[in-house]
Amino acid sequence: MPAPHKLNLGVACILVLGSIAPKANAATAVQITNFGANPTGIGMYLYTPNNVVAKPAILVGVHACHGKGLDVCNSGGTFAKEADKYGFLLVCPSAVSSDGCWDVHSSASLTHGGGGDAGGIVSMVNYLVANKNGDASRVFVAGHSSGGMMTNVLLGAYPDVFKAGAAFAGVPFACFAQGSIDNLGWSSTCAQGKVSMTGEQWGALVRAAYPSYAGKRPRIQFWHGTTDDTLSFHNFGEEIKEWTNVLGVNETPSSTENDAVQSGWVRTRYTDAGGVVRVEAIQETGQPHNLVVNGAEAIHFFGLDGSNPDPDAGSPSGGATGAGGVPAAGTAGASSAAGSNGTAGSGGSGGASGAGSTPNSGGAQPETGPAGMAGTGANNSAGAGITQAGGTAAAGSSSSGATSTPASRAPSDSSSCSVSPALSRRNPTHGLFVLLALFALVARRAEPRRSRPS
Repeated sequence: MPAPHKLNLGVACILVLGSIAPKANAATAVQITNFGANPTGIGMYLYTPNNVVAKPAILVGVHACHGKGLDVCNSGGTFAKEADKYGFLLVCPSAVSSDGCWDVHSSASLTHGGGGDAGGIVSMVNYLVANKNGDASRVFVAGHSSGGMMTNVLLGAYPDVFKAGAAFAGVPFACFAQGSIDNLGWSSTCAQGKVSMTGEQWGALVRAAYPSYAGKRPRIQFWHGTTDDTLSFHNFGEEIKEWTNVLGVNETPSSTENDAVQSGWVRTRYTDAGGVVRVEAIQETGQPHNLVVNGAEAIHFFGLDGSNPDPDAGSPSGGATGAGGVPAAGTAGASSAAGSNGTAGSGGSGGASGAGSTPNSGGAQPETGPAGMAGTGANNSAGAGITQAGGTAAAGSSSSGATSTPASRAPSDSSSCSVSPALSRRNPTHGLFVLLALFALVARRAEPRRSRPS
């Protein structure tokens, strides 16, 4: 039979370690209802990281066609991982249309305060500012495909709400209001790249969405695959023409970077008089519609990773933008390319392919569902991007996320009690409890041993 002091010590160790052992408490998305005006009845999901900061920035993550809000707000998703790193709120609207696409063509969505899906999304932002202490001065939006289209719409119709956006495989603001539009709002004319305008013509459509607006307009980042056969690569150039005009910067790039982010890709930047990058465009050479969605690069462009100077934060940045979107001279530096290009690796496995990879009945929407926007169990490390269904894997070291290593278990015949340093740091009082327990055990062992009655 083991000595009594060893039994007592073992019990004490269990009690002490049990009192300080960390509890698994992974962040999960929750659905929020009654968040405000919601003309089309869209859904709202909120991902709040465990390390959310006191006054968090807000990122609106907009899903692609055939998707839902939880595709983006999933705890293993591209932008949820970034929220875990930097403590911002991730809100994910969920479309209710029959094909899961967003209304990016109606006058309601394309007009400031007009309602539509865009109006419901703005209500979500207002709810977070009022109820979750969200920072109204740091609201961003990112989305793929139909979500990339909605990114353009939100920045155009609500420049007073959003600070910057990243559109992956989208189309220009109001492009889906042009040409042949079916009963689901799909414009084959725009999708096939048959809409071309001058920068001034495109810019006029954006300014008409909110004619009285005279403030600073949000910066924007574009991503598009050169082999996109769902939303023609032609739209990439039209987006650049539109937003350089709106933001008052030259349509000729200020800089061109070959082999940007990945080999063969091209990044162009368009800066204002103060050197601030107002438009950034990344050509994903060889990528299809389900391109690489690189959340880390978007977060860097927004400045949410802390390494990109905030171009709109007072005197060090560019001056206020006058009516018509022409920025006054400022002094902020251009955003730098972050080292989000991962080291060579397996690239990770994207999430499950979104439903609806075949064309809709009636041929309304030939878009494939997204895999990597927030696929469950995505293994790409943050910063390496995530591969969509049908795309090639992004280079990057594969990682399934941080895992905790349990404290080493003491040998069964040991009278010592091992406490992991990571556990002891959880609360200053835990160290005191451990010391008191050990003192009591030492005192107990120092007592003279009495003979057991026969």
